[in-house]
Amino acid sequence: MVRLSKPLYLTSPIVSIVSSIVMGFGMSFIMKQDVSGAWPYLIPGLVGALYASIVALIFYYKIWESLQDGYARTPPGKAIGFLFIPLFQFYWIFQVIWGFSKDYNAYVDRHGVNTKKLPEGLFLAFSIFPFALWGIYLAFSILVSNTWIPFLNTLMSVAYSFVFIMVVAMVCDAVNALPLSQGTDLRRPEAVSSMVGPVGAAGPIGVRPAAKLGARPLALYCVSGEFAHETVIVPADGVSIGRDPSRVNLVLSASEISGVHARVLPEPSSAQMWLEDLHSLNGTFYCPRSGSGEESESGWIQLQGKILLSPGARFRLAIDGPEFEIRGS
Repeated sequence: MVRLSKPLYLTSPIVSIVSSIVMGFGMSFIMKQDVSGAWPYLIPGLVGALYASIVALIFYYKIWESLQDGYARTPPGKAIGFLFIPLFQFYWIFQVIWGFSKDYNAYVDRHGVNTKKLPEGLFLAFSIFPFALWGIYLAFSILVSNTWIPFLNTLMSVAYSFVFIMVVAMVCDAVNALPLSQGTDLRRPEAVSSMVGPVGAAGPIGVRPAAKLGARPLALYCVSGEFAHETVIVPADGVSIGRDPSRVNLVLSASEISGVHARVLPEPSSAQMWLEDLHSLNGTFYCPRSGSGEESESGWIQLQGKILLSPGARFRLAIDGPEFEIRGS
């Protein structure tokens, strides 16, 4: 799994700020037609800008590398390479920056990672920001004397770099919060070590490294629904369930199921399992068991948030939807 050095990648926007200021002084000499006086500023400024650009490209490559589970919108090489295509690059930068925040959040849902999501609106604004700055620059170049343009360009570059500092810090923290090992995707036949259920339109059911109940893995037994009477071994990093194949591990096709409906996650300190409703439209319902294994008198209870359940407890995705039972093997 990818790990990012925040101090390293923060040097890109910081060096960019310094380079912009230095080049601004150099351009002021150019405006005075003093080329010899400009070079001592332009050369180090250009070297700094080149360094900042290279580090930024490596940063973009590494962040996309962190999401490569088969569902990212682009591989890391393509994310970088398409930025060099004239004109198309103005569209592609939105995919690299804004698209990353969207794919990161989908990755978090798909793998059940308990971490803070990225603010997609901020990343969209960051993608638009340079175009807005250049619009302001062009407007001033028409309305104001050209002697002010170098310093205006410097101010805009510095403003963009300060926002870039915030984005880099946020992304480094987000990527470093992802688990060190990426679990096998339950939907991809080539990725599972064995199959415990059918492979159909709703996707395969497979196994990953399992949570343990003594010597036995925790599992979900499908009581009803399209995988009725099949068993899903629950890995240590849990299983997310829903209809959206880009965001969940276990894909169901029932119309009452939300795109990302619920998640189950073994509790490491006990032989129990967390059940969490992920803001589904039709709700998640659970039925705890009494000590004798019989259904409790309370019947089906709509879940609010999450609850810790023991083997024998059952839950449904929607009140009349697919039903599962938590089992110790």
